[in-house]
Formats: sequence, structure tokens, C-alpha cells
Amino acid sequence: MLPPQGTAVEFVRVPPSGEITLVTGRQRVGIHQALAGRTLTVWANHRSVHFLLDGHLVTTVPSRLRPEGIAYLTVRYGARPAGAEPAPAALPRTGSGNAILAAGEPVEVDRKVLRDGIVCLAGGRYRVGFALAGRTVTLRLDGHLMHAIADDALRGTWPCPVPAAGLGEIRGARTATSPLPPPSLPAGAIRAHRKAHASDRFMINGQFIKLGPRHAGKIVTVVIEDTHNRILHGEGELAVRPRKNPGPITRLYVKGMGTQNDRQGSPDDKPSKKP
Repeated sequence: MLPPQGTAVEFVRVPPSGEITLVTGRQRVGIHQALAGRTLTVWANHRSVHFLLDGHLVTTVPSRLRPEGIAYLTVRYGARPAGAEPAPAALPRTGSGNAILAAGEPVEVDRKVLRDGIVCLAGGRYRVGFALAGRTVTLRLDGHLMHAIADDALRGTWPCPVPAAGLGEIRGARTATSPLPPPSLPAGAIRAHRKAHASDRFMINGQFIKLGPRHAGKIVTVVIEDTHNRILHGEGELAVRPRKNPGPITRLYVKGMGTQNDRQGSPDDKPSKKP
């Protein structure tokens, strides 16, 4: 009896060379030569095949396995029912192997940055910076932009070098499952919290900042940099405004929200003499 569509299994393989055969004549996967002889855990279903080393993701490739292939893995390699998927799924594909990607849908792919600050992507070489050399970054290809993400922070943005029609053919491409993170904090930056007034403005260090009516009532985080204030809500960036008062910030947190004595400044208030 064949397993139902969507069944996931996992098993262990030790590749003797830079290649692992899952099902003869159906799917072989290239693995870096440095992993030859290492014990890899393989997680597979009808959509994705993930390879892990000591619990860390090595690569994800689209699956070509059908139910009979999943059954073969159980018999041939002793595959067992798998737990939760260890990484975002590969892009869905049609029966002919073409990626299914909605117009404007972003994709992500992991790449190691070479010592000269270059990443290899879709047959090209692109510079993302010497500071990231030797590290693995996530490249998010979103419309006409390519973003580099490391340590859950945005490290750089460039024009996307891959046309939309070619995104589904990138090796290791997967569905982008999380929003774009904010840039990393510059050295010396601090954060303060403010509540946007009903008139969609708030005050920080004697300076009013206007956000727009849809942000009224929100608790925002203000990243105070040398020359600018960067306003965040959650992990999303709402605005960047020039910093007009270079004096120190002494009140970092919102206290007593909704009370008369500790309420946030409104457009009718005079700027406080206290920073």
C-alpha cells in the first residue's frame, strides 16, 4: 500500500562522494565534497528534500518523489515517519517540474559569502560585502530588489540580478515565509518607546514626529542614531526622520499610558524642556 500524498519520512545517509541517490533513475542530489563520509539526516516528502548535518540545515532541494518513491525510501533505507519540517519548503512545482510562483512572490535562498565578499547566484557573481565573508547569508529576491539577511537583520539591498521568470530555477530557492527584517542597529544606537497620539504624532527629545493616521495609537520603537530617528512597529520600519535635537535621551519607556500625568505629548503641547 502506497503512503498518502504529503507523507514525510526521514532517514540517515552517509554519502561516499559528492552525490546522494534517493531513488535510482528518479532523483539524485549533489552534495559538497567536504560532506563525503559525513552522516546526514534526510527529511523528504513530495515537495521538499532537506539535508541536515548535526541538526543544522545543509541544503534544501525540490522533491521529485512520488508516493512509490517515499515507499521505496522506507524499504531501501529504513526511513521512518518524520517530524515537523526542519526548514521552509522548496517552491511547489508542476508535474513537469516547473516552479509555481505567483506574480511578485518573493523567494529566499542561502548562499555562503566567499572571502572576497562575493556570492554565486544563478550563474553570476555578486558582491555583498567583505564584512560578510565566510558567512552564510539568506538572499531574499523580492521583485526588483535583492536583500541580504544575516543574524535576523537586513545587511544590504541591491537591484535584483535575476529576472522574475528565472526565480523558480535558482538552486535551493524556497518560499519566503517571514517579513523582511529591519536593518541592524548601528554602533552606539539606542532605542526608545513612544505611543503615537490620536493625531498620529508623538514627541521625542522635544521633536514632534508625524507618522500618518493609520498609525495613531500604536506603541512604536524609535531607534536613535547620530543624525536620524528610525521608527519601527514590531519588526517593520514605518519611517526615518532627521534628528533635530542632538541632546541626550533620558526617557526611554512609555509609562502610565492613558493617565493625565504621564500621557504622551500631543500636537497642542509645548515641547518639554526635559529631553
